Amino acid sequence: MKSEGIGGAPEPEWLREAQAGGCYTEDITPSACLHAAFVRSPHAHAEILSIDTSASQVEGVVGIWTAADIPANVQAIPCIVPLINHDGTPRANPPRRLLALDKVRHEGEAVVLVIATSLRTALDAARAVVVAYRPLPAVTDAALALLDGAPNIWNGIPRNLCFDWQMGDEARVESAIKGASTVVELEITNNRVVVSPLETRAAIGWTDLSSGRRVLITSTQGVHWTRDVIARDVLGWDPDTLDVITPRVGGSFGAKIFVYPEQVLVLLAAERLGVAVKWIGTRDEAFLTDTQGRDHRTRIQLALDGDARFLALRADTTANLGAFLSNYAPFNPTTCGAPLLAGAYKIGCLYTRVKGALSNTPPVDSYRGAGRPEANYALERIIDVAAFKIGMDKVELRRRNLIGPNDFPYTTATGIRLSGGLFLDNLEKAAIAIEYSSYPKRKHRSKANGRLRGIGVANYLEANGGMALARIQEAGGLPRESARITFMPGGSLQVDIGTQSSGQGHRFSYRKILSDHLQIPRAAILVRQGRTDRLRQSTGTGGSKSLLAGSTALLQAGDLVIEKARLWAARSWGVVPQNVAWSEGYFVAKSRRATLLELAEAANDRSGNAHVFSVEACATIEAGTYGNGCHICELEVDPATGEVALLRYVCVNDFGEIVSQRNVKSQVHGGIAQGIGQSLYEDCRFDSCTGRLLTRDFGSYNLPQAKHMPRFEVLLNHGSRGSNRLGIKGCGESGASGAPPAVMNALQDALEKEIGLQATQIQMPATPDRIWNLLNPVLY
Repeated sequence: MKSEGIGGAPEPEWLREAQAGGCYTEDITPSACLHAAFVRSPHAHAEILSIDTSASQVEGVVGIWTAADIPANVQAIPCIVPLINHDGTPRANPPRRLLALDKVRHEGEAVVLVIATSLRTALDAARAVVVAYRPLPAVTDAALALLDGAPNIWNGIPRNLCFDWQMGDEARVESAIKGASTVVELEITNNRVVVSPLETRAAIGWTDLSSGRRVLITSTQGVHWTRDVIARDVLGWDPDTLDVITPRVGGSFGAKIFVYPEQVLVLLAAERLGVAVKWIGTRDEAFLTDTQGRDHRTRIQLALDGDARFLALRADTTANLGAFLSNYAPFNPTTCGAPLLAGAYKIGCLYTRVKGALSNTPPVDSYRGAGRPEANYALERIIDVAAFKIGMDKVELRRRNLIGPNDFPYTTATGIRLSGGLFLDNLEKAAIAIEYSSYPKRKHRSKANGRLRGIGVANYLEANGGMALARIQEAGGLPRESARITFMPGGSLQVDIGTQSSGQGHRFSYRKILSDHLQIPRAAILVRQGRTDRLRQSTGTGGSKSLLAGSTALLQAGDLVIEKARLWAARSWGVVPQNVAWSEGYFVAKSRRATLLELAEAANDRSGNAHVFSVEACATIEAGTYGNGCHICELEVDPATGEVALLRYVCVNDFGEIVSQRNVKSQVHGGIAQGIGQSLYEDCRFDSCTGRLLTRDFGSYNLPQAKHMPRFEVLLNHGSRGSNRLGIKGCGESGASGAPPAVMNALQDALEKEIGLQATQIQMPATPDRIWNLLNPVLY
């Protein structure tokens, strides 16, 4: 690890604290640090007529910037995902500037940056800035944004249509639908959610003027990605001149993958002013400016033959992108989520079309699952509608159409090639665990007690590993990840790895993997993340790929260590390398044997140079993983109030080999909780006239609480390995894919006897008032 700066100068103490990674960004305060605050738009859509900063020119204020003060060579923050419309033209590309230039396009957009010697002074000065606006009509609903006559958000993007993308054979699907015995159709809302990590976004910029070294300390899901976008794409810097450090991260769920204007602006300000500049986002700013999730409207059709086999599926989706394109925004509803529309089912053919709409709302991007939960929700909801219409048990309909053990290898209707999976076994075991066969008796008891009981089933298939995104960024591309193993004085190893934990327990898993591989005590291994100066490149965390990517790099680095140690032992012992074996934690040759740590101690020349066994590996991830499972939820509805009580929740999951059962189950618990939150509680709403956010704090935006949760029965199914050395499969986002359809299907089941087919129209979030209104329709 570096202990000195450029030219041998010692690192500032605050910088060493950040590098150690034991604190959060807010805990770090550089010496002579300046503080940043922003003037943000109170309007969702308005022209900027004038900006008066005269009242803010007070003692302690050292800088006030508007868009006119941004250097001309600074570029807009890019969306890195290219997308081709169905007519062959490229998607629209609205620029995301650091500060609003001529008009604002969503409430909370930054207009003015204020820098001062204290946070209080910066906030007071920001409040004194007077911005004159001319409000414009706003549109927050994606479907309305695409209508003729809707407020135009960007010149040159007619009808606010950013892209119009398709996948599959439309003619074949339409032919199958026309010839089907049964066709069911459903309009589905996948509601917008506020991501709500415990730690808000934060950034500290610093430039060492004596050396030209630049540092950004910020909460991310991957430092190299953040560095490259900011340095190369936005600022035009050589990425090697910028160090990005991410200390501890207090939750992310996708939102901290992306580059935001505040990160770039503190760096620019630090470079211009010659001192560190710090910004800590407030919870108000998080609600208004963090990327948000989901927000899809889908019309889905499923065609079945006379034996209830799935012939064809069609899904037409309108995806709300917000006012700007965040870095991955077009990826989620298209090339990431759409291939999962077939799930783990045998579907004859499939077609989907996605329209991406711009609106006067904060940008929408990846949120736990990134398009896959949205696809799975649509699929599993329409299957229950089909079961209801044809009068077949929902488990039997799924059983009849799931890919079975004798079907592998199997290519789904969307082109995903599966070599294995425990799809049917997951379903059967989940049904047994929740005592599905005796459910009718329980439903009858609830009815006698004045309650409506329902049970909901949802299978899921995950595609993890970062494969789709890598192919988008480079034709035929594969994801890569890096790991470094450094031998330290005193017999310990430091592991630097490119993934980034935000609470998932990565360090424990990596220590276990390397300990098992090198046969050394876990206590001898220190795992560090979040430093660009320790690794040449990495892809960070996202898409449930960390353990797959990180372990691949770590095992490759471990192989290099073993080979280096074997060659050193051969030279030291005077034997040919072929005669030195690595077996059960020992290097063995004739009568000689030693552990890795014993050899490392002997090879330490104590010169201060890097240890001869230290290595860095950059591994290519050759194949993704396909975690899968079945969720079943049982609940009751109080018809007098519309309140929902979750009674039992069972899920059976095929995650391949398990490194840490505790970490896996914790991740599943969190995903289920977020899925329940979206299903029943989280209601992100905008004023339809002004476009302003109505649910702007935790008093009006309801997160799920522990009291709402049943005991989660998370079962791990064994017998199917992932296509990697450890045999693992991604698990971190699976709960968010399985929970929403399981809960909503259970709710539909509870209401079907009362209101018939109308029960299929229940949408997320199914709040008590919405349920009550369905049960008690008002006649006009």
